[in-house]
Amino acid sequence: MFEKILVPLDGSDVAETALRYAEEFARWLSSELVLYHVCGAEHEHFLRMHKVYLDELGRNVEANLRKRRAPQVKVTTQVEIGQAAESVCNLVQSRQISLVVMSAVGASTLRIAHVLGSVADQVCRTVPVPVLLVRPERGQQAAEEKRLIGRILVPLDGSELSARALPVAEELARRLSAGITLYRMAHVVNPAGLDGVDSLPGISYLQLTQQQEQRVRSELLDVEKALRAKGVTVTHAVTTGVDAAEEIIEIGTKVGADLVVMSTHGRSGITRWAMGSVAERVLRHGTLPLLLVNAPAG
Repeated sequence: MFEKILVPLDGSDVAETALRYAEEFARWLSSELVLYHVCGAEHEHFLRMHKVYLDELGRNVEANLRKRRAPQVKVTTQVEIGQAAESVCNLVQSRQISLVVMSAVGASTLRIAHVLGSVADQVCRTVPVPVLLVRPERGQQAAEEKRLIGRILVPLDGSELSARALPVAEELARRLSAGITLYRMAHVVNPAGLDGVDSLPGISYLQLTQQQEQRVRSELLDVEKALRAKGVTVTHAVTTGVDAAEEIIEIGTKVGADLVVMSTHGRSGITRWAMGSVAERVLRHGTLPLLLVNAPAG
């Protein structure tokens, strides 16, 4: 799993905050780390300086891994001339990369959810492998932490698509010695929120909501039991609400999650999430690192 981890870097401190997570994954998964930097054709005469920068960064990463008793991890560096997003996507194919780890904010300091077409967004939309997006503030805090990931939050909605994140979360939990919290939201049955529907006499919408919550919890318990039978430390959480993204962000804080693992629609990535949809808003407003597992990767 995740034999080769690619870390795209643009020379900024913000981009480098993803390195701590890449090091941690490489350490526990025995992955090769590929540090990658792309500079535009207009900077070709500075190519040697870019190589010096990346080589020095590679040596620092190797030193960090030795301190964490992971000297066996191979660290390679690569610098190319080209367009950042396109070059990253091509490298994923040519080097058989299995995970991309990058900051959720680029050198422009603009969040990818706000700027469709940014490097991170294009990578998420294009590469056929999981992408881990690290919040810069989280990456800075991680530099001082001995253990980065102790609990993984896996939001589910009952669909086959959302369940494709489970094998990845399960394997990470095993290798990182982490626990999993499964989460689902039971929608509040509220006729006032349905166009053209009035409250009907003799119907208890509270009771309907409670019945839905029981059904959701029962389905989630089945998933929990299956994981527990495989030796995974797992719990579950169910809430009732109307805004799944808000609930996911809140439950992540309540359970003390360190990582959120969610599925996407494959190569269409986050562009398949309309603005305001669940995953896009978790990406925009959440604070936890977010591992996006596309359908083929899952």
